Amino acid sequence: MNRLLCLLIFLLVISPPSYQSDGYAQDNETTRGKIGEAKSSAQAPSADGSSIPTEKTQEADPQALLENLVGPLDTKGVDAEAIATTTGWIQASGLTELLGPLTPLALSPFFGVTCLSAISLWGPEWASSSPMLGANGALRSETIFISFLLLTILSSIPRFTKVSKPFAQAVDRLEAYAVIIMLLVIKITAAMEAPGDAPVAMVQMGVLSLSFDTFLAIAMVINILIINSVKFFFEFLAWLTPIPFMDAVFELCNKTLCLGLMAIYAFSPTLATLINLAFFIAALIIFRWIYRRTLFYRTMILDPVLARLWPPHAKPRGVELVVFNRSELAEFPAKSRLRLKRRDDQSAGWVLQESRWWLPQREHLLEPDTSLEIHLGWIMHSVEFTNNDKQECLTFSRRYNTETLQILAGKLGITLTTDVVERDNAERALEFG
Repeated sequence: MNRLLCLLIFLLVISPPSYQSDGYAQDNETTRGKIGEAKSSAQAPSADGSSIPTEKTQEADPQALLENLVGPLDTKGVDAEAIATTTGWIQASGLTELLGPLTPLALSPFFGVTCLSAISLWGPEWASSSPMLGANGALRSETIFISFLLLTILSSIPRFTKVSKPFAQAVDRLEAYAVIIMLLVIKITAAMEAPGDAPVAMVQMGVLSLSFDTFLAIAMVINILIINSVKFFFEFLAWLTPIPFMDAVFELCNKTLCLGLMAIYAFSPTLATLINLAFFIAALIIFRWIYRRTLFYRTMILDPVLARLWPPHAKPRGVELVVFNRSELAEFPAKSRLRLKRRDDQSAGWVLQESRWWLPQREHLLEPDTSLEIHLGWIMHSVEFTNNDKQECLTFSRRYNTETLQILAGKLGITLTTDVVERDNAERALEFG
């Protein structure tokens, strides 16, 4: 997900100006009609025929409007005219109309598009102001409605049973990516159809300057991916729960919530945007915790399957072992994805490394006198050792067979035991908690 996200951001940043121009700006007269008389006659004739400036021209520059709204730290008040102008710009930019439906689209991408298309085709008159709805909406098509309705049925039926749900989980992220691409196409199309002589709004982020369209597109992608990842984790937990009908109940609740949020969006895009912001903040707070566990579950369950289906995956790429710490270890929180390998000087012990994008690499050194042992397990294997008088356990998947694992353990200098460890309920809770 991280690599694809970075690729999308890179493509959006280097996109041609024609795709970035005036994604939010409307016709000058229409925009100013919504916010009142933002610009009046710059000059008025005097008695002697000279021109006297009567009112300062109000430019529709979003960055200047935001600066006027917030003001410097020592300002004594906020200009009421700036507030009205900024409010009008937000309404004219279509910001709420684009951000409002992101939460239901992240919860159920295909079903969310089906709801948007249905509202666009048969919705009430008061739901016609959104760029994705109304008479000229991009989703106002019976073909689109029928196509996404069929996709919704095909992607939802496998989620109702535990036997077929792994297939649905495998294509869940592809479903989210497909809707993201569709939203970006709608956004770019709207930007291209906008008037070409209007100024391009820019957002300054430190040394990086982005057009408002690019910034909004990136925000939409991040919003959908984070909420969808959190939903995916709880859906995975429902699949692990031994209750037979839990998956069907979760899917019905998910579709009901998506339908309710779409109804709110049709009634008030502004209210839907506020709800989306609340969902996004809550998902962002727990995202790191959930992402580590999602990666852990996915590795433990899919690695043995991929090793059977694709034999090269069962061969180690280097002299290292991908492990997950069962509990907090040094600077690593529980369920962190680490690489266990020998140090350059093999007599100096081992090192646990965590690779992080855009952040410094963290590592933890294990002394040469540390006794590491690999224990086999029914679901996952483990590496156990004592660190600062505390028994530590690193788990890894059943990706390698016994022969390959024995060769890799010899290169790493770790003892491979022949016993199969049977965990009790408390230890199993730590492994999967």
